[in-house]
Amino acid sequence: MELASLIALVLILSTAFFFAPLGLGGGVLFVPIFHYILGWGIQLSIVSSLILVLMVSMGSKNAHSKDGYAVQEVGKYAIPPALIGAILGAVIGSILIESMGDFTIKFAAASLLFWVIIRTVRQLAGEKNGNGFESVEPSEIGNEVINRYRGMCLAGGTASGLLGIGGGMLFVTMHRSLFAWKPHYAAGTSYIIETWMVPIGVASHLVVNGSGWDLWGAVGTWIPIVMLLVYASAWLGAKTAIKMVPQQILTYPFLIALMASLLRYCWDILGTAGVL
Repeated sequence: MELASLIALVLILSTAFFFAPLGLGGGVLFVPIFHYILGWGIQLSIVSSLILVLMVSMGSKNAHSKDGYAVQEVGKYAIPPALIGAILGAVIGSILIESMGDFTIKFAAASLLFWVIIRTVRQLAGEKNGNGFESVEPSEIGNEVINRYRGMCLAGGTASGLLGIGGGMLFVTMHRSLFAWKPHYAAGTSYIIETWMVPIGVASHLVVNGSGWDLWGAVGTWIPIVMLLVYASAWLGAKTAIKMVPQQILTYPFLIALMASLLRYCWDILGTAGVL
């Protein structure tokens, strides 16, 4: 195994371990790892990221479900619009890359990263000052809120298919802001959506842009091995955090990773614009 591949594997497994307890699939880091460390094209990086996001989602969902943190009654409302969004995102992404190059995808990813960083910093500041979300147990939710939730999940699914992310950062934020859920409930229910949505996103990309053969040529027989390792790392990370580590502590390395990805995307964007 080449040094770059070994570094990428270590980063991928670390991402799965630390992101799984937060309700995130890790796509915001998987895509930069594939694109910048392994030098893969953006389309191949997106579909590869989605495959690993699925493994993280499955591993963490199993850990959260066993401890009663996945709210099936609410997750079922999100699945149909999220599936539609994933297909739309894959189609839109393929069209944008073909017509305008990967600049638009990087700009969209950087914008999303910036929003999530600001949102997370505000949440941490609120929790530190005692003004954060008043976390509660899941309870019955009104139709008006459910309809808003469906619309937001459609947007989350579109972002997933477009950017190669699981959408967990969006779904967790929705669950906490709309329902005022405790972090583990927000994360566990996020994975219910992702384990249904991400396979549709993967299939859509394989059909739309035919990146399956490129993936096999780049990874070959390592594909199932890496998938199993990512699943195990995500399960172990979620299981460990649920029992031993407060989610607030894990949020800090998450923020650092997001900022690093944002800076790298911005470097490319500015270079394309002729600023650098």
